[in-house]
Formats: sequence, C-alpha cells, structure tokens
Amino acid sequence: LLGRPQESPDILADRLSIRALPYSVIELLQRARELNPDVRSKQASIRQQEAQVGLAHKNFRPDFNVQYSYQHTASEFRDYYMATFGIRLPNRGRQKAELAEAQQNQERAKKELDSESDRVLSEVQQQYVRVKTSEERLKIYSDGLVPQSEATFRSALSAYQSNKQDFESLLSGFLDVLNLDLEYQSELADHESALAELERLTGADVP
Repeated sequence: LLGRPQESPDILADRLSIRALPYSVIELLQRARELNPDVRSKQASIRQQEAQVGLAHKNFRPDFNVQYSYQHTASEFRDYYMATFGIRLPNRGRQKAELAEAQQNQERAKKELDSESDRVLSEVQQQYVRVKTSEERLKIYSDGLVPQSEATFRSALSAYQSNKQDFESLLSGFLDVLNLDLEYQSELADHESALAELERLTGADVP
C-alpha cells in the first residue's frame, strides 16, 4: 500500500460465497484412493518392490551362454569355425538372501501404503463432516439469524426516526447485525478451508 496515490480507488476484498460440495463421502473416499498424491506415491513404491521381487526370482535361473566364431584362413587351409556353450549357475545362498530382502521391502511398502491410506481416508471423512456441519451453520445464519437481526434493526431505526426509541437501543441492534455478519463470514471462511483440504486430499474440483 505504500506509495499508492491518495486518489487511487480503495482496495476491497471480494466477499466469499458458499460453494456447495457436489460429491458424496463415498465418492470422495474413492477419489482419495485413486488420486491422492501421497497414496499414489506409496502405490508406486509397491510396484517398484514387486519388480525387485520378480528380478530376485529370475536370478535363480541358470545363465546360458552360446558363442559362435568364424575365421577365414589362407586358401590352402579350411576356414576356421568354433562354437562354445557355457552355463553359469547362480549362487543360491546369495540369491536367497536377495529374495528375502526384496520380499521384506515389499511387505514394508504394503504396510506403509495401508497406513497412509488409512490416514488420508480418515482425514477425508473429518473434512467432509466439517464441511457439512459448516453448511448447516451457514444455513442457520443466512435463513434465520441474519435476516431476523436485520429486520430488528430496521424496526429499531424506524422507531428511532419517529422518536419512539433511544439511540442506545438502535446502536445495540446495529451491533447485533454487525456481529452476526462477522460470525457468518468467519464460518464461511472455515467452510472454504475445509473444502480446500478436500480438494487437496482427493483431487476433486469444487466449483
């Protein structure tokens, strides 16, 4: 704000509006299982460990090697041909150790996925309850408390203008309207915060 000309228009923050959540809790949980970046990272780790287990199993197989060579000699001699066949037997003790390690890593990756999935799904449920509870509170404010306080204030203002009510009563009505509006905006901000968490956890887009 420093350096702004005095004639510049005031900077006004946009008022938040209620965004309805278009997904059920079942849909959100499914999206979290499929799209949550932390869960997907654990799933990728499992695939990597499964590949390591497969490779460890493959290394138990003997390694066969066939080679063929040809050498052209002088005209008075026959050309030279040679074929070789080799087989390399794996060190079964070492391969068993590598397989056991790969399987342990695979089991650890599965447990990490289960733990991360449980954490994410629990958080999705908590944020869903937070959103729905906030929606109910906002409805109470918008459909009941705020209109009632505004109607009371308008009535008090009319009475004050007709000299039928003192200024203190009018001010009290005005403060009631102001406080309820602040409470409504605070609840709306909490509602937006919960929606943002759900979007982060599930990849859902709430318009």
